[in-house]
Amino acid sequence: MKRTISLALVCVLLLGALCACTPKAQPQTDGITVTDCAGRTVTVPADPQSISVLCPFSGPMLVMFGYGDRITTTVNNAARSKLLADICPAMQNAVVVKNSGAINAEEIMARGTDLIVTNAGVYETAAEREKLDAMGIPYIVIDFETIEEQFRAVRVLGEALRQSEKAEQYIQWFQSALDRADEAAKTGTPVRLYHAVNEAVRTDYKGSYCAEWIAHTGATNVSLESGALNMEGNKAYTTLEQIYAWDPDLIICNEAQVDDYILSDEKWVGLSAVQTGRVYQIPIGITRMGHPSSLETPLALLWLTKLLYPDTFDLDFDKELRDFYMNFFGFTLSDDWLAAIKDGSEMRTPKTNDKEA
Repeated sequence: MKRTISLALVCVLLLGALCACTPKAQPQTDGITVTDCAGRTVTVPADPQSISVLCPFSGPMLVMFGYGDRITTTVNNAARSKLLADICPAMQNAVVVKNSGAINAEEIMARGTDLIVTNAGVYETAAEREKLDAMGIPYIVIDFETIEEQFRAVRVLGEALRQSEKAEQYIQWFQSALDRADEAAKTGTPVRLYHAVNEAVRTDYKGSYCAEWIAHTGATNVSLESGALNMEGNKAYTTLEQIYAWDPDLIICNEAQVDDYILSDEKWVGLSAVQTGRVYQIPIGITRMGHPSSLETPLALLWLTKLLYPDTFDLDFDKELRDFYMNFFGFTLSDDWLAAIKDGSEMRTPKTNDKEA
């Protein structure tokens, strides 16, 4: 009898020891299935802790959605933004794994990444897509060429990260800026405008993202009306001779110091816009506002509308800037930041030798 009891006791003790050594099952929350911008169906982890962002647009959007401290690897564009680093200091710890060339898959894997957000440029390159697939990490493709497609991209990100309400708030703000510009353009006098994108002779082309948002201001975008453009992929280049043929009333530049170059270089001095001093730097915030990868395009749109119609378009641009960063990032814009954004010259750290979009 005592032997039977002893054996039973041993069994109970052994069972208890086994249970103590076995990890307890953790409650699991299912991931969410989304259809990305490439039409792929992807199951996104419910609560991703380490995220790799391989496209310039998505990094700031993830910060806006409250995921900035989970971005462990990123692209050079996002890493260069001084304002983004102040809004989300954790971004300074993210390792750059893509500048404009190949992605560093080894570094992405080393960071314990459980979600990748990429763009079509990476996905549509066979060698890079092979890397993405080989890593075995869920990835979503975010891409757009029009404003409507940008809205869809924001919705995809919002759905994937359970931030659909914030995504819709952003889209409504964007749409309101479009509506305000459209209304102002009805009463204004059209102005002939040239837009320098990154470089003095890179510009807009028909169907491009920049051409679309500028059209809402009512300005005549000279690079769309005549003259051959030299296309390199999705980038359009013109010549100084052609710009002289267009002779725009106004020039806007989205890259810092390009306005200073145009105003000071003697080759440009004969242009009407240069002679009247109507060459302007578009403000630069987290991104180059209005750039094809910018989430701050509505701010560029409002800024340009005010520039075109100063007497009829009621806008306090300083207030628009402060409201935007507070409403979407919970960030109080200081007077110093306000001045720096409007000047644009010191908003990004110097770029590397690789060309950017």
